[in-house]
Amino acid sequence: MFKRGLIVFILISVYGLSFSQSNFIDAIIINRAGDSVPGKVDYRNWKNNPENIVFLNLSGDKKVFTGADIKGFYIPSVKESYAGYNVGIDMLPGDKDLAISNVSIDSPTIHRPVFLLQLLRHPSLTLYQFRTRQKDHYYYVKDNQQPVELIHNYSYEEANNRVLEHSHYIHQLDSLFSSCTAVQQEAGTVKYTSKSITNIFLKYLECTVPGSSVEVKKKDPTTIKFGIIGGVSINSFDFTGSSELAADNYSGNVSPIFGLSMDIGLPRNRNKWHLVNELGYKAYATENSLTNTTVNGYGVNTDVKMSFSYVQLNTLARYIFYGNKKMDFYFNAGIGNAFMIAENENSLHAVYSYGTEVDGKAIEGPRRYEFSVLGGAGLSVGKIQFEFRYAFNKKGFSPSFALDVNPRSYQFLLTYQF
Repeated sequence: MFKRGLIVFILISVYGLSFSQSNFIDAIIINRAGDSVPGKVDYRNWKNNPENIVFLNLSGDKKVFTGADIKGFYIPSVKESYAGYNVGIDMLPGDKDLAISNVSIDSPTIHRPVFLLQLLRHPSLTLYQFRTRQKDHYYYVKDNQQPVELIHNYSYEEANNRVLEHSHYIHQLDSLFSSCTAVQQEAGTVKYTSKSITNIFLKYLECTVPGSSVEVKKKDPTTIKFGIIGGVSINSFDFTGSSELAADNYSGNVSPIFGLSMDIGLPRNRNKWHLVNELGYKAYATENSLTNTTVNGYGVNTDVKMSFSYVQLNTLARYIFYGNKKMDFYFNAGIGNAFMIAENENSLHAVYSYGTEVDGKAIEGPRRYEFSVLGGAGLSVGKIQFEFRYAFNKKGFSPSFALDVNPRSYQFLLTYQF
């Protein structure tokens, strides 16, 4: 069973990766001469600013551009503008923990060509963001001058074993907003975030050029979709330990799975990362016939039957490989928290060699909570998702230290989203 499940998983993975494609959409680049050139850009809804872009002109010629090659580019469908500049980049850590782990920095500032994402634009003042894996950088351009970075970083002082925060951007904003006293006074409380910095720039422009048009980048969207889940779970059980119930050859069962899902697509990167929550029903059922010998040497044949129903809450992280317009491939992994809602059967019937028969419970006080680990891969076709998933846990419904029950499940799921 494990080999067959692994084969299904690999086949889905290989197929999904085979059609993961680029994403060329309409765009306009501005060359160094200031001319607008229409074409298509391989747009990735970048979380971190791109180091270069792949451009396809109207003749079908493909070229790669950096911030040194062009003045910028514009994506009409998402209304995003990037400007190409050669800028100084503050390399000191933007995080306290990084300041401790990176005591030595080769150079506090480096210069290189980059693409800056436009957050706000007015003829007299423009605000940009440059995001890397390490930190966010913010730049402003005043009256078509060169970009100036708003500096915020941390450093570690080894002599006193402490981390120092350097909020130079507050002094920079104080100087920049000197022509508007009311906004200048607010500069000292501005947080080093996209929202806070954009808002203070808007207030400054409203103060200095009231009523004028200001172009502001829209907030990156978070998508939410709900779904109905249906499918089957093929379950097997391992009973191990020193208990008399520990034995091989416990039967498995096929359980229906049904429930609801909420799929949250996180901003940027074309919503490739998703947080998925599922609430559903599942059931376990197993039985076995055991032969043991008592301490007095009598033989005993025992039939055990167990059947339990659960409601389970799953939380998964999902990564989507976007393919063609009709089909996408995804991986996900996460955890499940299940709660027993019904003890359908929990029986034991023992027959001793001297003729006595005893009936009782197979497991006294079964565990009503189960923690499991989940992983799977699937295909998304329109509103429908097909997924193969594997789930396992180490304790199952046994409350005893002398007995571990390890359920393993191969699940085939279909989700309809709306």
